[in-house]
Order: sequence, then C-alpha cells, then structure tokens
Amino acid sequence: MEIIRYEIQKGDTLHSIAEKYEIAVQDLINSHNQNCGLTNVIIGDKIPIHLKSIFLEIDSSRQFQASDLTFTKRARYRCELNNVIAIDGKPDFSAQTKTEYLYGSKKQNGDILFMLKLEDYVNSIQPQEMEAAFYLIKEIEMIRDVVVYTQNEEGEIKDIINLDELSGKWQDFILRKAAEIPFYNEMRSRDPETIRDFIENGNREFSDSKELGKVLAKNMLYHILLKSHLKNRDQFSILQQSQLFPDILLSVDVSRTVVSDQGNTVTYRLTGTVDKKRLDHDKIVRLYEEMYQPIIKYSFTEFNFIYRITYTIEKTSGLLMDATASLKEQVKNNYESITRFELRKVEL
Repeated sequence: MEIIRYEIQKGDTLHSIAEKYEIAVQDLINSHNQNCGLTNVIIGDKIPIHLKSIFLEIDSSRQFQASDLTFTKRARYRCELNNVIAIDGKPDFSAQTKTEYLYGSKKQNGDILFMLKLEDYVNSIQPQEMEAAFYLIKEIEMIRDVVVYTQNEEGEIKDIINLDELSGKWQDFILRKAAEIPFYNEMRSRDPETIRDFIENGNREFSDSKELGKVLAKNMLYHILLKSHLKNRDQFSILQQSQLFPDILLSVDVSRTVVSDQGNTVTYRLTGTVDKKRLDHDKIVRLYEEMYQPIIKYSFTEFNFIYRITYTIEKTSGLLMDATASLKEQVKNNYESITRFELRKVEL
C-alpha cells in the first residue's frame, strides 16, 4: 500500500474522490484521519471547508504505469517548432523549441493504443526576459512526458490510459516542485489570483481525459499524428483556439489531398479555411481595439487564418515519416502570430 496526498479540487466530494480511486468512502476517511494532523480530521460525510488536501492509502499495484506496456510498432521523431509574433510587420517575439519523442502503438482488446514519450526538450526565447516564464512551461511539459492514449474516429484523443499516473505527477509538482521555480514564486506573491487559476486549470486538465486531450492536441506532433490516423476522411472540421483573442474558437474546414504516391510512401496535404460565417466578427474587432490598437495605433483591417500541413506516411508500416506545418493568424498588416513546425523520423 502507498500513501498519497490528494489536492482537493473544486467540486470534489468524499464520494467522488473515493470513486476515482476505487475505494470505499469510509476507508478514505480512515486512511486520511490516520495520517493527518488533529485539526484536519474528517468527521461526518462532508469535506471540511478548510481542508486543502486528503491523505489516501491506495494499492499501488493496481495503478497503471505507461512502462507496463510493450509497443510493437515504434519510431523516434525529432521536431522543431518556431513561433513568431510580428507587430506592424516587425518581429516582436520569437521562440524555438526542439523536442525528441519516442512513439509506439499496439493493438489491445480491439482498440489501438498510442504512446508518446518526450525524451528531450530544448528551447530558446527572444526577448530573453521571458525565459523564466517558459521554464515553467517546460516543467509542465515534462509532467506529460509519457502519454498513452486512444483516439476516436474524429481524429481526437478519446481516452488517456495512464491518466492517474499523470494526475499524480501533477499533484507532486504543485505540492513540491513548483515552489522551487522562481517565476512561480514571483507570480504567487505578485498575482496570487493568476496562480490560483493556473492550479485550477491544471487540476481540471489532469483529472479528465477529454480536457487533457484538448491540451495535448495543441501540440503539433500530437495534432499531426491524430489527423494522419484518420481513415477515409478527406473533409473534416476542427476547432482551433485563437492565438490572438481569448475565448475565440475558430471553426476550420479542412480538406486532405494526395500530393504524391510513389513506391512505399504517400504524401498528403491538409489545407484549412476558417468558416467566417461562424466567426464573431464584432467581438474580434472589439477585442482588437481593446488589446492591440492602443499599442499599434492602426485601426482594425481584416482577420485571416492560414492552416497548411504536409505529411508523409510509409505504406508498409503506416508510420509517419516526416511533416511540415504552417499556421498563421493575423489582423492583416497589424498583428501576426506565425507558427512553423517540422518533424522527421530518425533512427531508434
């Protein structure tokens, strides 16, 4: 048996926590009361208002670990992601992130399990003053270093098999490691509400496959792998979070075409067009005037979004061989967010 400290999340009850860990409510109360201080004892069937965490005694042998699986189809990918923000046509911010992932897949119980393991992560930021914030981002990425998942027919993550393992790593990060990061401590003292939101968002993401799946799908490698596994789907739609405007979701109609089909490889191109009929144009103009016009001075012009992905599949193995992606979101001539991504399969 193993004692863990569970960080209480908004909406939690003793019943919901017990159900999540497949233990009886009374066993949960007993294990907590045996390991907590006198002032944190649980009496009755409700979580005391002042309580921030609960001690749980769980059978560690029942917890799934990603290392428990052996994947039959494997590959290693090196990726390079470049992000640029341009204001009035001039670069204002740039970030380059280089990563290496081990990929695996296997059939199990009529489903296909996919695995991605982050093996290396290196980034550089301009201006350098923002490096401290990106160090925190890197630490969050390392929590998600190994993910085992399934996907649905829509090219979305359906279930994260090792969610409990990832949730435990998140709880450990918040309880221990976060306090060692200078930027986290600075934000906690300067803007505690932002840190509370950060923790609440993390609690929500790491406790639900659907929520964490949405976050992972923003990673270009996950995104391309998910779409490359779609069968017989040459037309589909995606919802893309705007990089320029909070709370704006872009509905993008994507078409897939074959660029080349030679020998043992086939190359596809995904081309996306934003559905402007579903775009809240007035809200975008209002947000631009609030967020960017005071800096840029120029009035709102025209909103555009460009989505282009090209990838090559090896026919015999079905493995992704290489890919490039180009995403651009802009208020024409005024403000641009540009993403360029490349990946290549390397030796195991």
